[in-house]
Amino acid sequence: MTGRRPPLWTCALLLTLAGAMASAADPGLPAWDVLEFEQRGFGVTARSRLELREEGIDGHTLALTAASAIANNTETVSLRLDPASYRLLQRSRLSQGRDQRYKVWIYEAGHILRERREPGPGATRPPQEWPLSSRREVPYPDAAGALTVTGAYALLPLAGRFLAAGTESADVIVHTDLNFYRVHMTRGSDGKIPVDFRILGENREISGRRDSQAVILRASPVGKPEDKPDFSLLGLDGEITVRFDAVTGVPLQLHGRAPRIGATTINLKAVRMKATAE
Repeated sequence: MTGRRPPLWTCALLLTLAGAMASAADPGLPAWDVLEFEQRGFGVTARSRLELREEGIDGHTLALTAASAIANNTETVSLRLDPASYRLLQRSRLSQGRDQRYKVWIYEAGHILRERREPGPGATRPPQEWPLSSRREVPYPDAAGALTVTGAYALLPLAGRFLAAGTESADVIVHTDLNFYRVHMTRGSDGKIPVDFRILGENREISGRRDSQAVILRASPVGKPEDKPDFSLLGLDGEITVRFDAVTGVPLQLHGRAPRIGATTINLKAVRMKATAE
């Protein structure tokens, strides 16, 4: 009896993954370095692009940039992370639309320094040079303990690392603006899901049904919230299921609840593997 030959794109994707894994400086880093997601509803399309790269000699830090756009509003979030733990070192967020503001958080040993800047009338300088409108020190919550304090977008590579480790559960602390959330990660059920995305840099499209593995993220407030609830990952809050490709570890889909919309699924539209970028 002769086995069924796998599709050519599956073989090519496996070769891409093998090259990416061999070239990665840290086996804990994902095989991808760019993800693009898209979600449509009520006549509006929301798009997000995430890029993860190593910085400095021998990759002493990671830079994760997330650029999102919906209607006339855009937001760019930049994270500097410790590559071993994904612990936040610095984070910034530039929001542009009806209101413009730039915030930066510096994660020091005993507290987080938070600064907010606004352009003012007729300002033409870069956001980092806008007039300072507020500065405050945000203490770490006692309940955080020794857990890693990270950002919401870092949950995607962290969930992939958790899945690869094969542990039963893991916890991290996600810092938003003034609030902190404990995110509990557990394994979900495996299954096939429909996909339709591009491999950037290779002029190939992947469609059909793929085997996937799921990680469930459950966020709960830590300590007394200083602001209104604001935990979100690509616009989803509460309990979020992230489905990863069983072969490559690429995040294929997020499912959760979106404010004012309800149950929502966000699908991967494009990915760039590290071997493609090098």
